[in-house]
Amino acid sequence: MTRSGRRISRFAFAVALACAPMLGCAYQEPAPPPPPPPAPRALTVTAQRKQSQTQQDRDSAACQSQASGQATSSQEWTVIFTSCMSGRGYRVD
Repeated sequence: MTRSGRRISRFAFAVALACAPMLGCAYQEPAPPPPPPPAPRALTVTAQRKQSQTQQDRDSAACQSQASGQATSSQEWTVIFTSCMSGRGYRVD
């Protein structure tokens, strides 16, 4: 690069630095990250057909797996899990 070319580049850089605040281009601190979403509430599962604890554990595991495979949010997961458990004879609160 020629000497005059370097002068133009330095001049352009100096002008850009001087003009940036007037154009609203000044450096700004990045916004802090959003707070994490609230933790999902605990669900209480109650057997309605006198299922054993072993059967409830199996049904709960199956419904958790189904909900995890289909849901895209914690709220949707809760809806899918509740529906699955209701279909197997449980009340979910």
